[in-house]
Amino acid sequence: MHWAVSDVHGCYEQYRTLLEKIHFSPSDTLYFLGDAVDRGPEPMKVVLDLASRDNAVPLLGNHDWLAWQVLRRFGETIAQGGLPKGTPEEVAKYYFWRKRGGQTTIDSYRRAAPSQRQIMLEYFARCKLWHQVRVGKTLYWMVHAGLGDYAPERPPASYTPRQLLIQRDDYTSPLSPDFTLLSGHTPTAVIDPGCAGRIWQGNGRVAIDCGISHGLTLGAYSLENGQCVYFP
Repeated sequence: MHWAVSDVHGCYEQYRTLLEKIHFSPSDTLYFLGDAVDRGPEPMKVVLDLASRDNAVPLLGNHDWLAWQVLRRFGETIAQGGLPKGTPEEVAKYYFWRKRGGQTTIDSYRRAAPSQRQIMLEYFARCKLWHQVRVGKTLYWMVHAGLGDYAPERPPASYTPRQLLIQRDDYTSPLSPDFTLLSGHTPTAVIDPGCAGRIWQGNGRVAIDCGISHGLTLGAYSLENGQCVYFP
């Protein structure tokens, strides 16, 4: 089976329970659509789990991207409990990250062994910006946020990191019938309040951020048959 999960945001226990609920096994494939870190209490555990799985295909989320930029510059200082000293732009990025939920990742990073910190940095480095896979008759395009400034003739590689990781998708406009877009980033309650805590589908899209970091649920989507599984 091929499963997609997104926006775990450090909620490790919920993430592991969801994998148990879908009976995820070494013969299955997990497409993780980004934002392993920030907000929730155990970001390092989420990253270490994903990094240990040969059958996981991780994508970069905007929170992962920001964490990676800060940690690869100031990781040692942060690990020792210090405050970054650099250019005004670098320091501002650190404080912006903390404000956006990065404090739990900072705390998790400081508690971790040096080898675990290295695994986190290596994990971010190998995350994809986008991924394509055909399952059955459906071609899936996978990104974290969407296809910003979408145009039918544009291949995924032509989109910038900002368009793929940050820019919110226009869920009211149809996409090409040639593929289905799988994404996270925008909680489905924002797309449709009546879909809060549930996976949203429409206009060639499947949005799977069910809002676990906002007290809602974590969802898994089956690429074979569209089955949706949630925890809690």
